[in-house]
Amino acid sequence: MIVIILNNLLNILKYIKIYFNIIKPGIIFGNALSFLGGFFLSSHGQINFFLLFISFLGTIFIISSGCVFNNIIDRDIDKKINRTKNRVLVTRLISLNHAYFFACSLGFIGFLILFFFTNKIVFFIGLFGFVIYVVIYSLLMKRYMPYATLVGSMAGSSPVLMGYETVTNEINCCFFILFLILTFWQIAHFYSIAIFRIEDYRKINIAVFSISNGVALTQLYILINILIFIMFISLLFCLKYVGSNYLIITLFFSFIWFFITLIGCFQDNKAKWSRLSFFFSIIVICIFNLMIGLDSK
Repeated sequence: MIVIILNNLLNILKYIKIYFNIIKPGIIFGNALSFLGGFFLSSHGQINFFLLFISFLGTIFIISSGCVFNNIIDRDIDKKINRTKNRVLVTRLISLNHAYFFACSLGFIGFLILFFFTNKIVFFIGLFGFVIYVVIYSLLMKRYMPYATLVGSMAGSSPVLMGYETVTNEINCCFFILFLILTFWQIAHFYSIAIFRIEDYRKINIAVFSISNGVALTQLYILINILIFIMFISLLFCLKYVGSNYLIITLFFSFIWFFITLIGCFQDNKAKWSRLSFFFSIIVICIFNLMIGLDSK
């Protein structure tokens, strides 16, 4: 009897792990941090914990749904790359119908939560991000257009905006600054990926910017986008949405990111330096989201 119970428990844990992997936990973590940063920025220390919990849950469900749909759309190209050939849908650990049902259920519950427990702005930002990421970017543009990243990057700004608007419930200057900060960060972040994974993209014939326009120009665009990112994170301080601790710490890490990328422009091993730039971009955005929550005015 105990053996049967243990076997059933192990099977349940196995399926939980499978469904957990299909929502791309790394992406979920990053977007969750952005949502919390936006929420705490607009809360000014006055935390409504129920609103935080329910809006966070709805947002994560929608992002998870988008990630599952992305896995569904990309399953044919995932099997051609060593890095992705063991993903859940490629190895058929769950059926395609189950994946569709899971994605639709997550999205339906997420949007239902936002509709009834937050406000219209949050709901429509979530819908905007979902449509941009799943339909326009993943389905229509990613495989065919080198500038798809510019469009997809707008979806990456949705979580911080949803967190911010959950409390604020009004479109103001800070809203647009946050949108631009996350958008330009995403462009620099994903262009780094386009360099160090360029052979993968060639293998599956994806028209990324680094292939269509060259690595050197891609590196230049990364530097430009980092500088624009730095300008807008400084503007957030200049308009007194955040304090000086935010400015000092975020600028410190952002300039390290810039110089790492700049040094990489003069190195032969472009993949190595673009990978380093990619990983440091993650550190920068984590620091940014942490500091807007801790040092809001």
